[in-house]
Amino acid sequence: MSPTRDVVGTSDLDVFADTLADVMAGRCPADELGRLPAAGSPVARRIRSEYEKTPATAPIAQTAQESPVSHGGPLPDPLPSQGGTVVDQLDRLTVDWTDFEAAGEITRDLVQRIADDKESLRKLVYDVENKPELLAMCERHQLLDYIVLYDALDRGIRLHLHISTDDHFDRPHDHRFSFSSRIVTGGYTHTWYHTDGDIYGDGPDPEARQHLDRHHPDPRALGKLEKLTPHIVRREAPGSCYTLHHSAIHTTFTTPDTVSLFLRGPAEKDRSVIMDKQEGILWWRFGHQDEPEERRRQKAMGLDAYRQIRERLERLGAI
Repeated sequence: MSPTRDVVGTSDLDVFADTLADVMAGRCPADELGRLPAAGSPVARRIRSEYEKTPATAPIAQTAQESPVSHGGPLPDPLPSQGGTVVDQLDRLTVDWTDFEAAGEITRDLVQRIADDKESLRKLVYDVENKPELLAMCERHQLLDYIVLYDALDRGIRLHLHISTDDHFDRPHDHRFSFSSRIVTGGYTHTWYHTDGDIYGDGPDPEARQHLDRHHPDPRALGKLEKLTPHIVRREAPGSCYTLHHSAIHTTFTTPDTVSLFLRGPAEKDRSVIMDKQEGILWWRFGHQDEPEERRRQKAMGLDAYRQIRERLERLGAI
């Protein structure tokens, strides 16, 4: 997969939409569009198609029924998330991640709305204390902690709030699911990788369950990390928003106090991979239901830690 083609963030689409508006108005040559990172994406092509169908003499008006498009340029169809509070939007939303481009549009729009609505975001965070099913899903890891704010994977959505820890390592990894993310505070250097060959091999791999952390790496990985090369590097700052396919390998080298919204879809494979390039090792992560009980206990957040993290979010002005 090429991140330039399949993983398009709203920062790239903003630039594309602004340049397209200049082209249509005669303020810059049309060949400028072809030089932009988002130019080849289906979303960018749809934006261009809509512009070109609009008569030059007709102003592009936004009515109350049309979706506001402060991020990512004008979208051709109103998004289903419009209207009501963000919680109302979550309650009505179903996302089909088999249509990756459409799912990315919808979920990027929604995480932007949630991040911009501090009152609703704060309520979602505080409500977790009274929802034991969500609190039980909150986890602590070496590089980040996360609070699960909303769960409806039967409708294609689970919303997290991620908070970076004081540890910062360059660990390329993928995910079992596709997702959209929006930076609230802090930021990170974001690198997308290309790899020659298939890290996973064919089908399920029972032996992978023996290699679940950096202290128990998979010895079969010898030589595989040498095939991993950086493909795109960009800086994600507050307001940055992007969608990543589950097959993409990336790394996020965070700054302290980085907070991000993370809206994921259902799992599309049984495990994900984490790599340490410096040590030349890799290990695997499985879903909660497939992990050993000891592993579940190690990463469980608990009420006291949740309250401490909530206070930290307040101090950072994230909620």
